[in-house]
Amino acid sequence: MERPFLKSIKLLLAAIALFSPVSIASATLQYWQQANINWQSEAGSHINILADEQPAFLALKPYIPLFEQLTGISVGFHALEQSQMRSRRHQDLSEGLGLYDVLPMGITFLGEAQNQGWIEPLQPYLDNPLITDKTWYQLEDISERSLTLCKIDNKLYSLPFDFSAPIYFYRKDLFERFNLEVPDTYEQLHATKIKLQRAIDADSKLAGMHAFASRTLPGAGLNTWTVLPVMRAYGAEVLNEQGISTFDSPQTAQSLKMYRNLVTGYGNPENSRLLHFYEIRQLFKHGKLASAILASHFYNEIDTAEESDIWNKWEAAPLPKGPVARETSPWAWAFAINSHSNKKIAAWLFIQWATSEQTAALLSTGGSPPRQKVWHEKLFTLVNKPGFNNAMLWVFEHATPDRLQAGMVEFPVIGEIISQTFSQIFYGADIKQLIKSTDAKINANMHALKTQTKSSQ
Repeated sequence: MERPFLKSIKLLLAAIALFSPVSIASATLQYWQQANINWQSEAGSHINILADEQPAFLALKPYIPLFEQLTGISVGFHALEQSQMRSRRHQDLSEGLGLYDVLPMGITFLGEAQNQGWIEPLQPYLDNPLITDKTWYQLEDISERSLTLCKIDNKLYSLPFDFSAPIYFYRKDLFERFNLEVPDTYEQLHATKIKLQRAIDADSKLAGMHAFASRTLPGAGLNTWTVLPVMRAYGAEVLNEQGISTFDSPQTAQSLKMYRNLVTGYGNPENSRLLHFYEIRQLFKHGKLASAILASHFYNEIDTAEESDIWNKWEAAPLPKGPVARETSPWAWAFAINSHSNKKIAAWLFIQWATSEQTAALLSTGGSPPRQKVWHEKLFTLVNKPGFNNAMLWVFEHATPDRLQAGMVEFPVIGEIISQTFSQIFYGADIKQLIKSTDAKINANMHALKTQTKSSQ
């Protein structure tokens, strides 16, 4: 007997598929029809796609009818708020429901999904000439930095269609008016926050604006995404190559003190410890925030007058550097195939279509494609922000994930532990004592997780 949960979701997906728009000119299909594959080989089948309510996924949705016309495959596209998406995805995979054929994948969950055998290795699909045209697809055009985020032990388990990393967004008009330099170090960023807020406070026309904000909310993948690159910039690491905690170090203490000073106190919104990154985006795009550390794909939300109050006033730069390096946390939203799908070939055709150069060019109006050709031939000219363009080149050339975020099975647990520690520090906890106790907690959990993994094998 079908479970009520499964039945209700299937009905919802069927309704979504039924009312999808289909009036897109078939002439545009020529771009994909250049591929030497039979797109119609799975015609008549139906696949379900789970998606995040991120801009890149929502930018893809209007073009789904193109895929349906190209392949004869009907699609149920189900976008959920991120926390709900993660919960739904985990339930579908862990219970082997096979509800969604294609799933959104990020590096923080990839390790667990691969380790449990929940998702398909993609190389066999790439190597099958009946369903893949390698010459047309041009895997080599996809940034290696983003492909790295889709691999475990150098084997590909997902394909990226949106690639981003934290960079520094700022109000160029205000920096010019107040004669401020773009900060190159975290010490300079802290000093700039204070100077900028003083200038803002002296101008009655800027009442209610704050100088800076960055992620603070606890959660694996939330505040960890912006704190970890600051730690690495100071020479701190959560784990060494042997998987042993190195969290209790002077470098960790120094970097977390700096981050706490950046996100709390004078120059930050009063509720800075509680701001979700969505709220930080809203504050910046509506002129209530003068600078922020945000995902690079945010440019698409602020670069037109229809989307943003400050569309012609912003610029961006790479993250500041610390005493050791300049770092960031690359992220790729990618698609994976559910191992319990019974429409794997159809799922692969969708992924190949969604991550192709032709589709990436369409999605550049709402996402940040990992395809370098699209950036060089279109986006660098379209965005027309020299600082932002240089920041994106830096991301493409230098962004590397933290060891903890590089597909480790343990990330969800360890990431949650350190994220709670970060949050306590933002509220004033003693840094030295807390990183010492957190260090012991990390090691205890790493040992327990490894023992659990061995016993299940």
